[in-house]
Amino acid sequence: MKFILLALSSAFLLSCGTSNRQADQKQAGYSKKFFKYRAAKPDETSIKVSLWDQKAWLLNGKGEAILETDVATGVENKETPEGVFPVLERMETKRSNRYGRIVNKETREVVIEKSWEHEGPLPEGTEYEGIAMPYWMRLTWYGIGMHVGKFKKRTRCSFGCIRVYEEAQPLIFAKTQLGTEIEVVQESLMKRYSW
Repeated sequence: MKFILLALSSAFLLSCGTSNRQADQKQAGYSKKFFKYRAAKPDETSIKVSLWDQKAWLLNGKGEAILETDVATGVENKETPEGVFPVLERMETKRSNRYGRIVNKETREVVIEKSWEHEGPLPEGTEYEGIAMPYWMRLTWYGIGMHVGKFKKRTRCSFGCIRVYEEAQPLIFAKTQLGTEIEVVQESLMKRYSW
């Protein structure tokens, strides 16, 4: 019994040593990326989005990935368009004028969850409140953009926009500007850009 415990504890310690070495190597890789991120200038960056991977990469002027994040793109019949799009508009705080909910003006209580499914005039004492889309970067004039949004990993759940996790989108926003190119492609880019 002692031998089994000793063998198991030795294996555990060896695996910890290996994990620490691997963790150190991974940390060094992240450190290099962090310095490349800090050095990147907004007038040199671009963004690649893979519909297949449901991921986005912020690239520096040399085409190196300096940030990687999961994203959620459009559902069937409201797909995120493919192509190269220059950022047309940037806003730290934005609310949708198309998708939102109907709320009580006084209490802010939600009266109708999905305003786009409501027909006719608004109920008395209510108003429209668009869904928050922080760190908005517009791709098209017909309402497609890249912004903070909630989603489950590897799920398409937007109406065409590119939703990005709250931790990542402000970092992307800080390193882009009007005219920054966002390229949306169907194929996988994991082998090319993944960390």
